[in-house]
Amino acid sequence: MAKSRSIALLALLLALKQLETPLTADERANLETIGEQLALDPDDWDYIQEGLMAVIQQNPELDRLFQTAKVQLEAIDGNIPIELLPTQQEKETELLPQCRETVTFGYTEGEPDKTSNEFVDVSINVLTQKDPSTTTKNLSFLQRILDYFQKSKS
Repeated sequence: MAKSRSIALLALLLALKQLETPLTADERANLETIGEQLALDPDDWDYIQEGLMAVIQQNPELDRLFQTAKVQLEAIDGNIPIELLPTQQEKETELLPQCRETVTFGYTEGEPDKTSNEFVDVSINVLTQKDPSTTTKNLSFLQRILDYFQKSKS
């Protein structure tokens, strides 16, 4: 479950980063609710995923981008090279200034933990922002992952 949750959440972040059409107020509100649910009970993934997929499927562009990212992530079995994950500095400069409260990321001092809840934590932070799509555009680790998939295609 944790791997499929991480793949879905990372696919959502990648889709939001590439989204060209702004999200509607309803979509932003629904994503914020999903982010809050994720923060309260990340283990209730089946229920949260149902709501998330409803939001994604109602936006054709977001759905297309999400499905593409999900296929790419599943092709590598969710094993993102560690150098593509957010660094401590990126977390502090790109994520923490936007957060409403102190956040504990799923990693230990030093190297990121590939089995952590890092994408859950990042997703909560992004989804609970006023405009998640704009927030993702400022996350450089997402661009590294997109570049990685572009190079893989070549």
